[in-house]
Amino acid sequence: MPNFILLISLLWAFAPIQQENPTKMGSEEILDSLIKKSEQYLYVEWDSAFAYLSKADSLAKLLEDENKIGKTANLFGTLYYVEGDYVESIKYYSNATEIFNKTQDESGLSYALNGRGLIYLSQNELEKAIEIFNRCIEINKKLGDSYGVGRNYFNRSIGESDLGQFEKAHRSIELALEYLKDHQDRVIYTMTLNRAGKIYFDEGKLEESEQYYNRVLDYPGELTNWANAFAYTGLAEIQLAKGNLRKTIELGDIAKTYVYKTRGYWDKGRLSKALMHAYEQTNQFDKALEHSKLYKAYSDSLYNENKNAEISYLQLLIANAENQDLIQKKELAENSANFNKRFTIILTIALIGLIIGFILYGRVIKQKEKINQVLLEKQNEIQIQNEKLEAINEEKNKLFSILSHDLKTPINSVKELLELEENGLLDEEEQKSARKLLVKQVSDTDEMIRKLLRWSHAQLDGIITKRTSTDLIEIIKEQISQLDYQTASKNISIDYSSVMDHLTVLVDPQQVQIILQNCLQNAIKFSNPDSKITLWNSENEKEGFINLHIKDQGIGISEEKIEEIYSRVVRVKSTEGTQKEKGTGLGLLLVRQFMEKNNGRFIIQSEPNEGTEIILSFEKIHSPGGKLDS
Repeated sequence: MPNFILLISLLWAFAPIQQENPTKMGSEEILDSLIKKSEQYLYVEWDSAFAYLSKADSLAKLLEDENKIGKTANLFGTLYYVEGDYVESIKYYSNATEIFNKTQDESGLSYALNGRGLIYLSQNELEKAIEIFNRCIEINKKLGDSYGVGRNYFNRSIGESDLGQFEKAHRSIELALEYLKDHQDRVIYTMTLNRAGKIYFDEGKLEESEQYYNRVLDYPGELTNWANAFAYTGLAEIQLAKGNLRKTIELGDIAKTYVYKTRGYWDKGRLSKALMHAYEQTNQFDKALEHSKLYKAYSDSLYNENKNAEISYLQLLIANAENQDLIQKKELAENSANFNKRFTIILTIALIGLIIGFILYGRVIKQKEKINQVLLEKQNEIQIQNEKLEAINEEKNKLFSILSHDLKTPINSVKELLELEENGLLDEEEQKSARKLLVKQVSDTDEMIRKLLRWSHAQLDGIITKRTSTDLIEIIKEQISQLDYQTASKNISIDYSSVMDHLTVLVDPQQVQIILQNCLQNAIKFSNPDSKITLWNSENEKEGFINLHIKDQGIGISEEKIEEIYSRVVRVKSTEGTQKEKGTGLGLLLVRQFMEKNNGRFIIQSEPNEGTEIILSFEKIHSPGGKLDS
């Protein structure tokens, strides 16, 4: 019944197509039409491409057509790659590779390998990427697929230009255009012209670069938003390099109308950087600062996407290692089975004998039992060791996440101050204040690094919680003092005057620093400028808890996001702050886990646009000098 409903819904969705063709379309024709539609929107409109692909994937699975399932997986991989989500992209390309290896479809396999080569480019493993694209070129030449060959040469040129091999990159672009001459109506053709312009620009040949960008804009067909954005931004970069600042700003304004219709952070960051320099050189410092902030925001987004891609790539390597381990175990099982088979033959021959045969048989049985017992004991030892190693590895991964997460905010603060001073955006008085703030930020960061390193060194065999009698107010003051730059940049005040002095609780001091640091950073991140963050405490005498309340006046958190924070055991999807601040999705996850390790409670109370209140409940001290290891 569900399959029948899906088929009816797809027929309804494609009513316009059926009107064009009076003949009743079969399921295969509907599937091909869905795939063709998704390809048309692949580089033009993300949401439409996703909608068509989702329907195509459902129908392909309903029809159990593995090649079509693999094709939709390839297109999903491309769709997510265009968006910059390399984590999802590599999942789909890997799935497609597995399918086409099974079905022996070389065309689909070449497409999937090409996608994985693009992921290698994002990892900056350029030689590996070029090797994959060369393999794809051989496959597509054998298949006579001129479009596929052209696409592979285009991708190869990216790796070669990034390596500084400009002559090879030009040759690859020329070959790409040659193979794509019969496919000039497809998006890849204008992408190739744009790439040629970028290679010449990177090489310093501005006139040749300008010619290729103008070829894109003179293209007789319909250009995508991405093609227009890339070409106009490239022309703006050329004018900036020539010193024609007014022309740079004019072309940049044209590029804006296209680039903000795309989903790529790289294109937005490229345009913001060019306009930032143009406005700065024309003494329009307000606009220069505006585009400097945009460039930083897009660069941070690219950094987070690249980090996610690296994590995905490492997970892929781990999965491959696990597959190798399974293969080895299978070989061991087969060897054991062969051994038992030979052993049975020997026993059969031994039974033919008389008394000596029986004695030998008995001895062999005892020896076999002894071997099996030894093997069983060894297997149990290996299992125990593997469990210990997995636990330690998980704790170390968490430790590295803590270190990277806690160091990112202060380092970004120092970077922002230095960029403002380097770009000459501060007057003399502001420079003095900035230097004082910079010295304090560096000193605080240095002290935090020392503490984190001492703590992490002690945690190398796994994160250990050592709860001791701790004065909470001292840690609150220390953490607030380290956030001067973040609060000053948004004109936010933190009021902790209502927190009781000598607020003594039973916690791990280092872990409670991480808890408070993440809670305060989140409060600042999602607070509106010119607002206030308030801290106070209450007491639950019945259950023996001291409650610390942290309330902001920010944008709040939805019920769905709160439920996700409570339920997820891995990182949650990060949300942008009120000034486009980026995150890693680790902050509140670490808070929740460390509160659990300290036998505490973690409660979030929030309404969208009404602010957020976080309640941290710590165990009250029942006797002085209390200490508990867990």
